[in-house]
Parts: sequence; C-alpha cells; structure tokens
Amino acid sequence: MSRSAPVGPAASASDDIPATPRAAASASAGARIDRLPRTGLALGGYLALGICYFFAFYDINVVGTVLPTVIDRLRLSESQISLPITANLIAYMVGAFALGTTADRIGRRRALAICVSLLAVASLATGLSWDLASLTVFRTLTGLAMGAQIALLGTFITELAPAARRGKLLAVSIIWAAAGQAASPILGTWLLPATGQGWRILFALAAASALALPLLNDRRLPESPRWLELRGQRERADAIVSAMEQRLTDRHVDLPAPDPDGGEQASDAPFPVVDLFRRPFRSRLLVVFGFWFCLYFSVYAFNVYEENLLAKLNVGHTSAVTLAGIASIGGIIAALVQPALIERLQRRTLIAASLALIVIGLAALAVAPDETFVVVGAFLVSAGIFATIIPAYSYTAEVFPTRARGSAMGIGDGIGHLGGALQPYLVVPLLAADGPRSVFWALAGVLLVGAVFIAFGVRSTGKTLAELGAES
Repeated sequence: MSRSAPVGPAASASDDIPATPRAAASASAGARIDRLPRTGLALGGYLALGICYFFAFYDINVVGTVLPTVIDRLRLSESQISLPITANLIAYMVGAFALGTTADRIGRRRALAICVSLLAVASLATGLSWDLASLTVFRTLTGLAMGAQIALLGTFITELAPAARRGKLLAVSIIWAAAGQAASPILGTWLLPATGQGWRILFALAAASALALPLLNDRRLPESPRWLELRGQRERADAIVSAMEQRLTDRHVDLPAPDPDGGEQASDAPFPVVDLFRRPFRSRLLVVFGFWFCLYFSVYAFNVYEENLLAKLNVGHTSAVTLAGIASIGGIIAALVQPALIERLQRRTLIAASLALIVIGLAALAVAPDETFVVVGAFLVSAGIFATIIPAYSYTAEVFPTRARGSAMGIGDGIGHLGGALQPYLVVPLLAADGPRSVFWALAGVLLVGAVFIAFGVRSTGKTLAELGAES
C-alpha cells in the first residue's frame, strides 16, 4: 500500500500531493471532506470503483445465465446445483463479515485489494470446473471475495464522499453494477449457442476485475482519510484530503470553510464487534439485517432461477435467456435515474418505494398470460432491484460510526445474505409442487416483510457521518 509524504502546516509540500490549505489545517479530515461541494476523487478512482462494481455484479448474475448449461454439461440434477449456489452465498456472508471486520483494522483499500485478487483467481478457476465438487469449491472462493468486495465498496464510498454527495457517488458507481448484471445474459445469448465452452468463458470473464488493482493507490483510489485519522495517521489523511481539495480548486470550485468541531475523534483502540449487538447500535443493526435478509431472499431467488422460472411459465417462444437480457435493461435505467433522486428523498422512503416496484413486477409475472407481461414484469423487477440497493447500500454504511462501519456492513449486508442462502429450500420445492407463479407470489410476500423492517430505520439523508454517529 503506497504511503504519501507527510504534509501539514509545519511540513514541506510533497511533489505529488499538494500541501493542506492553512485555513483548513486544524479541521478533521471528515469535516474537510463533508464541506466539499463535489467529491474530489481522481478519474482513476471513479474507474476503480466502477470496475469493482461491474465484475462483482456480473459474477452474481452469471450463475443464473449459465445454470441450465452447467446442469447439462456437468450432468447435474436441479437439487445438486443447489449445493454450489448455497455454498457461494454462505461464503459471501463469511467473506463480508471477516474482511469487513478486518477492514476496520487494516484499512479499506488493503482489504479491497485482497478481495479483487481473490475474485480474479477464483473466477478463472470456476471456468475450469469439471464436476460438482470442483464447482462448489471454486464458487465458495468466489463468494468469499464477492461478498466482502461489495460491502467494502459501500463503506469506501461513504467515507470518501461529502455528506451531501454520499448517495449520489454511490448511485453513479452502481450504474457500473447494473451494466455488469446486464452483461451476463447479453453475452450469454451470444456465447452459449456459439460454443459448448461458452459457460466456462462466461465464468472466467470476471477475472478481469484485476484491472482495478493498479488503480488502488493514494493518487487514484486512496485509503479512507476518515479511517486513517481515527487510527492516528493524521499526516497521511491530511495529504489525501489536500489532494481532493486541490483537484476542486484547480477546477475553480470554491471551497467553504470546514466545521472546526466536525468529524470523529481519533482512537487506536479496537472496536469489539460484540458492541454492535448492544445499545445504541443494536436497533440499527436489526433494521438493516432484517431488511437485507428479506431483500436477498427474494433477489437471489429471482436472479439465480430467473431463466428457469421464465421458461416454466410457458407463455411464448422467445428463449428465457433473451427475455432476461431484455429485462436487465431495467436495472441500467433505474441506476441512471437514481443519482437525480437519492439526495432529494430520505433513503428509507426511496427504499420502500423501490421495493414496491419489485413487488408489482413479481405480481405481473405471477399472473402473466403472455410474453408481454413477462417482459414488463421482469423489467420492473430488474429496475426495482437496482432502485432499492443503491439507497440501501448508502443507508447501511452511513448509519454506523467509522470505527465500526466495515463490521456493520459485514453483518447487515453480508450476513443478510443468509436469506439468499436459504431461498433454494423454498424455491426449489415450491417450483416443483406449484410452478413458477406461486414462487413469484412468495417472493413478493417476503419483500413486504422487508419493507416493514426499513420503516423503522432512522432518517439519514443530508446528515454528516459525525451527526449520525452521535445519534447512535
């Protein structure tokens, strides 16, 4: 991990990173970031976030795209394929929690680099799978990386962005995620019929996530200055924030004075994870865990079995992979719209409205008499998923203090994937007994429970991380 030269009022300026403005030198890193009118990241920083989101969500969705082919090529039954799917999601939980808590100790960027490297290697290995056991092992490794990577990205963005821009930066970054999720069925439409090895290529493509690694440095995607300051590394935090400020002043952006009382106090003391289960954090943790459990139960059931569910509706002649590819465009549109909405509405309000969109889409699929209904329903589900997760990632990260944010994201978003791990045990038998329409109704019901959880969440939009931490 690169380390910039110390910069401050009493130190000489580095050739690489400009000196801290004297007027802001006494303010905390968090207060200086929160008063910025824009996010002062370099272009390479935005690109690194985009690449990480693209391939994480590509890998999540690629399983549903190749599932029928993998069952055929590896001669598996539908009950057997539940093993690598469940193992992947359990590993997702373990990875999100383990590396989330680790990131609170070793730093966000170092933990992210570990995730990206593991995802690249495991994706290549998955493309070489030769039987159920090897597929399960490699998908387990992929899950470890994927779960931690998504949780860490939300933490990273929350801490690098100003208070008024947290949601927007996340929303812009997740446009890449929507594109990644859409890429797998679109590529599958072409690759699967073209070659018998198409499923292997589709799995292995996620190894391109390694393209983000050269961008993880203090000049492009730096370590979180808030985390550095809490760990007593004030000089390095000063240097990184100064670079962010300088990029904005170079563009003739006026920077208001920071709040001298803003930010969080530095501390080298570790934060015991068990404290998240005590007051004042317990209620927030329950809200985010309950919400994510319900969301992931329904979303993973839909994404993993989408092609199978659509095919079993028997309402047209278009292939299920093609229908899924068309529907995935809804996610891209939702991701493009969210940056304009996310800072105007309370996160919990936006989350609840987006859940309603998914429920409407599932209801349309449950009653679909023809392909038009199928396309519209699947389109609404895809749009609703991304309309939901964008404010939900932002909300989950921002309602916990910096010293515990990685751990809280690992529990809320990460262990919340327990819902995704359990869904096959409802979906598979329900699909066999009553068909896809009953599955769609069941998933809609689970989402309504998730809406009840988020209704008890705190108001967070527009508040600084220090304010939200003080309210805990």
